[in-house]
Amino acid sequence: MFKDNWQYRIMAVVMAVFFWYLISGQEKVEMWVEVPVEISSLPAEHAVKSGMVGKVNVRCRATRAMLTRMDAGRLAYNLDLSGVEQGTNTIALDPKRINLPRAVQAVEIAPSRLELEVDRMVSREVPVRINWKAALDPHHELKYKKSTPELIRVRGPERIVERVDAVESRTVEVVEGRPGTISRKVGLELHPDVEASAAEVRVEMVFGPVLEEIWVRKPIEVRSSEGIDYRLGEDHARVHLALPVKLLKETGWRDKISYFIRLNPQLQPGKHELPLELELPEHSEVLEKRPEKVEVNIIQPQPLSR
Repeated sequence: MFKDNWQYRIMAVVMAVFFWYLISGQEKVEMWVEVPVEISSLPAEHAVKSGMVGKVNVRCRATRAMLTRMDAGRLAYNLDLSGVEQGTNTIALDPKRINLPRAVQAVEIAPSRLELEVDRMVSREVPVRINWKAALDPHHELKYKKSTPELIRVRGPERIVERVDAVESRTVEVVEGRPGTISRKVGLELHPDVEASAAEVRVEMVFGPVLEEIWVRKPIEVRSSEGIDYRLGEDHARVHLALPVKLLKETGWRDKISYFIRLNPQLQPGKHELPLELELPEHSEVLEKRPEKVEVNIIQPQPLSR
């Protein structure tokens, strides 16, 4: 019997396989596809602080052949954020916003919505606060400190930036007990969500002896007076000084201080006001002089009698 009409039997088998393939190829199946999220139309002054996802999962329905041929690498979900406001925003995800081929249907998307925390971006200028630590000598102290630049522009979420009153520098460690001038570059300590116009600043610090203010009264010396006959309006001066505390503990510290005026041999006879000059120990400062100028009367020499 097999030998009878064998050609028709083979043709029937081939047609059965063909129709099975044809029918099974048109059968709709479903498959989950991972799709990246692309953000569009986010207002320039806003930023998403939390709740954003990089990818979503989409359940697609189509024929097996179509799903097999679909290039998932070209798919993307376009997330339009043009309407977001500062605060919490609930964004429903629409599967239709995925650029699927026409024959492919997006049945479900996960997650179905996003809870986005949006903040307004602002910027402002704030000073740099220099942090330092040192084991200084008890008679040594910081006299002056400055950063270059002194002001830094910071930009970030409004809720964070509005609380920033200064940008902290990283700690400058001073190892010397009696340092002088220190100049170095240091980085800045910033909140992770805040950007700054500079990543580092140059810090300059000047150290010196601890000073104590004191009034010192001493006689006024006259220098370069050889061959000049003069009279001083006053012979003592009082000067308000800032002297190193360590110096004031030494015996004879007053002997290291001198007040004087200089007489120029070219001075004409008569009254003159000359500036009071001082010789002081190192690191001393002059706060006030009494008097500032000293009156000097140059005496007219008497003519020689014949």
